[in-house]
Amino acid sequence: MTFPRPGGEGGTGPGGDRGMKRLFHTLLLAAALVFTAGLLADSLWLLGIGTWTLIAALLVELVHRP
Repeated sequence: MTFPRPGGEGGTGPGGDRGMKRLFHTLLLAAALVFTAGLLADSLWLLGIGTWTLIAALLVELVHRP
């Protein structure tokens, strides 16, 4: 016997896992932009923020498994 998923077909909540994918892609884009700005401005704190944003994106992708 199979039971329906809480958020309907294809996801675990309202909107499925599209929201988590959108968050992942947004964090990747933000990491790329901030890291590039840090390289161009030769600013270590911007490089650090870009790196931690990339780490956050990878953790979201790693932890969230639909």
